[in-house]
Amino acid sequence: MPRSSQGKAIIELCERMSLPAVFSTARLSAAPLDLSHLDELCLLHADADVSKYLGGVRDEATTRKYITDNIAHWDENGFGTWALRDLSGTFAGRCALRHITINDVDEVELGYTFHRAYWGQGLATEVSRKVLDIGFGTLTLPNIIAFAAAEHRASRHVMEKLGFQFEYEGEIKGGWCALYRMFA
Repeated sequence: MPRSSQGKAIIELCERMSLPAVFSTARLSAAPLDLSHLDELCLLHADADVSKYLGGVRDEATTRKYITDNIAHWDENGFGTWALRDLSGTFAGRCALRHITINDVDEVELGYTFHRAYWGQGLATEVSRKVLDIGFGTLTLPNIIAFAAAEHRASRHVMEKLGFQFEYEGEIKGGWCALYRMFA
């Protein structure tokens, strides 16, 4: 799919900062999320099973704002949310390394969301390992958090498998969540 002008600008910024804007794992390729991904992301966000732990189904306007907010995050920080494709080029989901404020503290969060067809295959763990390498290796972050709805056992299992340590359960962004942290 052709890159939008925002996507090209993000890649150029990352090249100047020596950050990997585009990367791949054994089974996925990743590129900065931009408006060229709107239709694909709308399908992901429209799936009630996928979105039930993300605050519910999102319409096109909400998804467009999500993308523009993430483009701004890339512009300000040189990292952000990536669109993920499988080896055939099919949109599989998204992953992120982004700033988030929790309890008045600026944190950097690891996040991931996949279409149902990709669940249970270890892809969240695979892409998260690469994103953690970027966060700790390239960006030299001191720590990274991840959180999920407290009852979302699959996502919590990914965090634990990656080596995140449980910190607490509490309200985060309007839902009851379990927060994990990993130190460099």
